[in-house]
Amino acid sequence: MKRYKNLYEKICDMDNLCLAYMKARRYKANKFYVVEFDAQLDENLAQLQSELVAETWQPQNYKVFTTFDPKRRLIHAPRFRDRIVQHALAGVIEPIYSPLFIHDSYASLKNKGSHAGVDRLTKFLRRHAQSVYVLKCDVRKYFDSIDHDILISILRKKIADERVIGICQKILTCGGITKGVTLGNYTSQWFANIYLNELDYFLKHGLKCREYIRYMDDIVVLSESKEWLHEIKKQVDAFLKTLKLELHSKKQEIFPECVGIDFLGYVTWRSHRQLRRRNIRRFVRRLKGFERSSSILEEHINGSVMSWKGYAQHADSFGLNQKLMTEHPLLERMLLGGAR
Repeated sequence: MKRYKNLYEKICDMDNLCLAYMKARRYKANKFYVVEFDAQLDENLAQLQSELVAETWQPQNYKVFTTFDPKRRLIHAPRFRDRIVQHALAGVIEPIYSPLFIHDSYASLKNKGSHAGVDRLTKFLRRHAQSVYVLKCDVRKYFDSIDHDILISILRKKIADERVIGICQKILTCGGITKGVTLGNYTSQWFANIYLNELDYFLKHGLKCREYIRYMDDIVVLSESKEWLHEIKKQVDAFLKTLKLELHSKKQEIFPECVGIDFLGYVTWRSHRQLRRRNIRRFVRRLKGFERSSSILEEHINGSVMSWKGYAQHADSFGLNQKLMTEHPLLERMLLGGAR
């Protein structure tokens, strides 16, 4: 297995830092911390490079806050200069790991995503002339449960530059965190994908699962044999224990495809696809909030409606949208391009 040396210099390279800076500021150009950094851009990037070269860079404490959409999540937001370092690190390790991920890993990867994952599920279903069974499960508290020592040992399989490993360790332990990867760090999605890539190889190459899809810690396996899926579930559970992980006790089930597969925001059958009911209810509540208020910015409403449109167009939702536009004229005006 090839291991990569002399990666640290690539992270510190000013061209890489400039590219990382542009990625870190994307969609955030008007934020006060970006404006502040931009005021002395050359000096700030040079200082960051100097700290990296001298190996004295230390991430600053996170800004910690809680979000509640769609569910309660604790976010650890890194400082802007530390976000640049994370993008610089990712820019170097991405070309190493991207070719290693299996085709059917869909989270946080180029040309993948939830829509591609659901399309792949439909393709798998339509391969079969007869009904199939579905194993659907996810990992309990995945991001919070990632073991740092195991993750570092996995990274060392490909990365032979200990200075790069050192940056990874600094990011992982920032704020005194001893377990898990934090929501808010750009690198967390990479670390999380690399960690469960071990499971991907076990299932695809070890157990020969042909119809297996993973989106971060959400897992789906198809088979015409219900008994085989029960055995696969046991094997997955046992393998996850070697990573100090466990399946969510209430989110592991084996069922026939005819009931519909609730996966990645959609309920999928071989013949059609519907939107998840709780997502519909959430959007309707948002619409009602827009209708009750006269102070919400037009661009905020438009962003929400366009997000819904992008989501709904990947399902059989024509009738639903017609019904919603009849009940909520605001939605009809926004979708048809009219003013509020």
